[in-house]
Amino acid sequence: MSILEPRLRTLLVQAERNASYGKMAAAEAMYRQILSESPEAEEAWVGLAEVISDPAEKRSAYERALELEPENPFAIAGLAQLDGRPVPADVEAAIAELTKVEEEPVVYQSMVAEIDEERAAEEVAYQLFCYRHPDRSTSLRCYNCNNPICISCANKTPVGYICPDCQREAEDAFFNNKPLDYVIAALVSFPISLLAGYLMVNFFSRGFLFFILIFFISGAVGSFIGRVTKRAIGGRRGRYLPGLVVVMMFLGVFIPAIPVILAVLSGNVGALFALIGPGIYLFVASGAAYWQMR
Repeated sequence: MSILEPRLRTLLVQAERNASYGKMAAAEAMYRQILSESPEAEEAWVGLAEVISDPAEKRSAYERALELEPENPFAIAGLAQLDGRPVPADVEAAIAELTKVEEEPVVYQSMVAEIDEERAAEEVAYQLFCYRHPDRSTSLRCYNCNNPICISCANKTPVGYICPDCQREAEDAFFNNKPLDYVIAALVSFPISLLAGYLMVNFFSRGFLFFILIFFISGAVGSFIGRVTKRAIGGRRGRYLPGLVVVMMFLGVFIPAIPVILAVLSGNVGALFALIGPGIYLFVASGAAYWQMR
């Protein structure tokens, strides 16, 4: 049974587009949503079979499509390929006929164009749905892949909105770190952070003037930790390296502050005063180190 409901047909087009861009997980989610609402749609079963990787699931999806449409050439060809059999010549011809557009007579092309225009006019009345959140309607599209995206997934750029997948692919071009860099970054930043944390907890938490001093020197300390760590890894950039350095700085303060934390937990509320300085230091210094590592 072909999909007739315009909203589901719009989802089907989005799923096919995701598959063509290699975004199989997003396409699979959309095909499954279509099938949950219209389990008799053989087009969605064939599409699902083409984007999932498990052979048993593929076979099951193709067989379900054949139950609904015994002559479906895409399902017949898919099962033949799974079995390692050659695709029958008549099936190949049928697939070629269905996918051929440019070689069709002009009259046929005009008929198809008219049908497409009618469908497009009908679907305009329906909202697009985010390819990552199929239950969220939207009017935004990614400028790179043209997929619909909701406001939660949209990242604004000078040239328009971009989806998380395309943004991640673009960012990956700037990350050149090696796996060993994470070990080096931790080994370099942790001892410095531990020394700075020890000083903050034991010598710079004694009064209001010390808090002001901490505020002004924390940025320099954080920048120093970031610069030294980045130099140790050869200036390479990594997606998670800034976060790793911040974690090392947190541990560098937390470990010396354990006695103070235990005192607070035992009921000594006055000991909280000793944590103000380290808290100011972490807030300012971690931000400075993070941006040095980016």
